[in-house]
Order: sequence, then C-alpha cells, then structure tokens
Amino acid sequence: MGKVWDILEPRNLELGPVSLGAPGPWRHWKLARDDDGIAWLVIDKQGASANTLSEDVLVELNNVLGELERDPPKGLVLRSAKRGGFIAGADIGEFRGMTDVAAIETRLTVAHGVVDRLDQLKVPTVAVIHGYCLGGGLEIALACDHRIALEDARLGFPEVMLGLHPGLGGTVRLPRLINPVEAMTLMLTGRNLRAGRAKALGLVDAVIPERHVRAAAHAAVTGKPRRRRRGLMAWLASSAPGRKLAAKRMRRETAKRAPLEHYPAPYALIDLWATDGGDAKRMQKAEIASFARLMVTETARNLVRVFFLREKLKALADGEWDGRRVHVIGAGAMGGDIAA
Repeated sequence: MGKVWDILEPRNLELGPVSLGAPGPWRHWKLARDDDGIAWLVIDKQGASANTLSEDVLVELNNVLGELERDPPKGLVLRSAKRGGFIAGADIGEFRGMTDVAAIETRLTVAHGVVDRLDQLKVPTVAVIHGYCLGGGLEIALACDHRIALEDARLGFPEVMLGLHPGLGGTVRLPRLINPVEAMTLMLTGRNLRAGRAKALGLVDAVIPERHVRAAAHAAVTGKPRRRRRGLMAWLASSAPGRKLAAKRMRRETAKRAPLEHYPAPYALIDLWATDGGDAKRMQKAEIASFARLMVTETARNLVRVFFLREKLKALADGEWDGRRVHVIGAGAMGGDIAA
C-alpha cells in the first residue's frame, strides 16, 4: 500500500470525510464530521484556480463558524482542496479603486471579526498547509491552535511587495508566536519560508508527508496542548525597551534598501510594532488603521497595479507573439522581473 500511495500522492489530498461533489449550503466551503466527531472544513473557492479571501469567502466562513459554535465538534481540521496550495492571500482586487480610508477600515474590521471568531473557537483547531500559504492565508492559519505543514509548503507575508503590511491580524499574532525579531524580519522582507525553516522558527508544529495528514491532524486535536516557551531573547525583544532598540536598527537597515518617501509600508510596520506591540488589542486596531492608510497611498496603488499587470501577462503567455521589440520603463527588482 505504501508504494501505491507514493505513486498517487501528488494527486491525492487527504480531506477526511469531505466529499467535494456533494451539495452543501456554501459555495466555497465544505464541512463534514468524521467517525471520531472531528469536523473537517475544506476551502475550495468556486470558479478560481487558487483560494483567496474575498468578501464572500469570509462571509461564508463566518456562517460556518456560527454552525460550529452552535454544535461544537471535538476539534476542527482546516485545509484546502486546491492542489496548488492553502490560501494565496486576501483578494486585493476588491480594494482597487477604493479611496475612502474609513470604508477600508470598516471592511477590515468585519474581516478581523471573522478571523477572531476562528481564533476563539472553544475546540482545538488545526490548519493543514500544503503549497503556498501567503498573506491572509497565513493569518487564517495563525488563528488556529496548531499548524501542520506538508513538505512542499511555502509560508510568508508578501504584502510589503504591494506597499502594504499584514492586515488580518498577522502583525499581532506572528510576533506572539515566534521570536518577534524573526517575525518582523519575515514581514519586512516579504520572503517565503520553506516548511523546515518554518518549523525551526516555531511557525508550524510539524512537517509531514501527505499520507500522514489524517493521523497527524487527529493527534493534534486529541493530544495534550504543548505550551510554547519563549526564550530570554524573545522576551527581551518583546519588552518596550527591546522593541525600541530593535526598531531603531530595523529602520536603519530598511533605509538601505527602501527610502521612506517611496516605500512607507515597512516603516509603518516598524512603528506599529514599536508603539503598540505590548498590547494585542491596541495593536489590532492600529494595524487596521495603518493598513487602510497605506492602501490609498500612491505607492500601494502603483504596486498593486503592477501586480495585476504581471498576472495578466502570465495569463496571456501562450508562447506565441508576433511583435519584434519590447520596451520596459522602470528599475529595481520588479522592473527587472518584468524585463525578464
């Protein structure tokens, strides 16, 4: 059986008792309970090749959580039915054209309420992550009690590449989970972490092959929760003096790569952590306000526009073109990528 599974593994995802073809009350989510009373919640965004956190996806998730609160299972396993990955992030396209900071804050506050509801479920919750788990997707995973990564998992917060910073609670939950300096570095650089590195940092609890998903998920739900102990350096970095000292160094290092006048997002993130990092509720409110302000900046609007242009170019890349010359106006890493 092991050899057979090794052959089939790239094409099979363990979804527990969930049947994707079965009708259900939601378009983007499937919910079912296994024989042990554990609920499996699977996201499979309708009409999309990848899962993103659009408004309708979050509204449905809120409804699912309401049902789970009314009839609690023994635990909840959350994963994606998309072969490419878990959740690619928030649907930034829904913010395009928005210029009202207050309106953006209102939408973010509602979205935060949904993620907080997941965080506050009275049963053990497990996120099973394969492929890409980015931005809002990672923020959903951080709201779970446990995170199990498949060997191909890639985790990260790429928002800084769009002139933003995490906006669904990531700035609050990540520094509480792992060393805050490592957390800030991850958010400031926008780099992705491989599964092994994520485990070493404490971002995920285990790295497993696909065939072990069901057993690992059940073990996480039924086992005794392990209390993570933060080291002395993490404790010092979390203190007000520690944050102030680390923030000064972060600003200095960031200035070498991204001038404030052109890239305000990393500096906003550093200020957010340095000022409000000691109070989760205050920082959550500050995160929402900061993200909303950044969303309407010229930098964010232009970087988001470039992102969608790149996605459109990828979709049009069929290997055939009757043109003779391409001119690229721009510079830097993104300009180089476009030229390539």
